[in-house]
Amino acid sequence: MVDRLPLREANIDDIPALVQHRRWMFEDMALAENHPIDPADLDQMDKQYADDLQQHLIDGRLRAWVIEGSDQVVASGAIWFLDWLPRPDDFTGRLPYLHSVYTVPEYRGVGLARRIVVAMLDECRAQGMKRVSLHASPVGRSIYEALGFKPTNEMRLVFE
Repeated sequence: MVDRLPLREANIDDIPALVQHRRWMFEDMALAENHPIDPADLDQMDKQYADDLQQHLIDGRLRAWVIEGSDQVVASGAIWFLDWLPRPDDFTGRLPYLHSVYTVPEYRGVGLARRIVVAMLDECRAQGMKRVSLHASPVGRSIYEALGFKPTNEMRLVFE
């Protein structure tokens, strides 16, 4: 039955759901890692993300997909097309970054996130992209590994 839930590309009307899903995603990760996030920081993130969605869903720099069930968006995910330096194996000058893949709790475990990720990967292939990047939460890691994603040597420094 859940495979019959409609999957479609998101539009401007979906911005509130996309913003809410991103917030819930960060809240879930913070809870799982026992690393609280200041609600004011989440509020600021919500506003900036809504602004980014408003601009970049229109200009194509960001594309998102949603699955609807019971008259609401129950799963979503997005691709941010980053400007990227050419590499020996990729001259596109773009790097698709998958982010904000989220499923509401009562719809988890039935493959909705996978459907969204597959739709996003299909779009990247159709655009001639050579690689895709993302940061996986511990909960989502198995979905990406099953689709062929591999860990990389990326490092990060966070300024405190």
